[in-house]
Formats: sequence, C-alpha cells, structure tokens
Amino acid sequence: MGLDIRFNPAQLELVMQQVGERALKHMSEHMRKTAIRVRDLARSYAPRDTGLLEDSIDYAVTATGINRRNVFVVYIDVDAVRRRGVGTLSEYAWLMEENLHPYGRGLVNGRELYLGKGSKAKRAGGKKVGGKFLARAVKEGMKDVSAMEREAGAKVRSMLNGGERFVPMTNNRPNYSDED
Repeated sequence: MGLDIRFNPAQLELVMQQVGERALKHMSEHMRKTAIRVRDLARSYAPRDTGLLEDSIDYAVTATGINRRNVFVVYIDVDAVRRRGVGTLSEYAWLMEENLHPYGRGLVNGRELYLGKGSKAKRAGGKKVGGKFLARAVKEGMKDVSAMEREAGAKVRSMLNGGERFVPMTNNRPNYSDED
C-alpha cells in the first residue's frame, strides 16, 4: 500500500522564477505609476510664475537598484535656464519649497513670501499651490503604495496557491480491488 509521487524540482524552480519575474514586473509598473502621480502632484502644487518650475519637474527611471533593478526618481531639472529673475532654478525651487506661504515658513530674510499672480490664479482653479510642493506631493503620492505592495503580494500568493497547478505531479496509486 504505497503512494508514488513524482515531482520535478527543476520545473518547480522554473515556475518560481517565472512567478518572481511577474511579481517584479508588477511592482515596477506600480512604482512607475507612483512616480508619475508624484510628478503630477508636484507640478500641480508648485507655484506659477513663468511656468519653468512646473515644466522642470519630471521623473526618470534608472537601473541602479539592487541587482540593477529599476529605480524611479522624481526630480527638478535644475539646468533649465530661467527666463528672468536672479539666481539659478535650483535656488528658486529651494526658496519656493522651503519658504513660500502657505505651507512653507513664509519668511525670507525677514520678508514675507506669498503667492504671486500666476500662483493665485492657479490656486483659484482648485490647486493646493504653495511651499513644500515637492514634499507634499511625495507624501500624497505615496499614500497608497503600501496598499499596492499588499496587492502585489496577494497576487503572488494567489499565483502560488491558486487554482492552476504550476508543477505537474503524478500520482501512481496501486489499484486495490476485491477482484483478483
């Protein structure tokens, strides 16, 4: 009375590798969508003068992560040339991020820093324009990342435990019957 189960470990390894690759691809897509959401929020929250700051906010993907995995970065292109004003775009972006009222400290060298005409018009359209535009965008854009991680984990568990059998096994059970 024995049970003979044949199992191919090489096939299991292949299936596990495929599941892992699918999970990485799924997470990479979620990370890309999150980077785009953060970029769009930062553009929406950024003050508007000439539009250069908003236009200079973008995202990029690099393969610099562990094992050359994709890393998504939201950044301000500080090499963009300002059309007017003193200083570099990076100085302007930092000044607006840290000091522009509302959300920022509101003071620069003892002088209050409030929204200009373009920012007020943008704000009248329902945007949350003001200081800390990048920090607020990251905080808001990352809110559902842990939910996405849980969803991706559930998807992998479903693939491993789901209805389809990934690794075929044969069951050769002896046939015991009363008829001999």
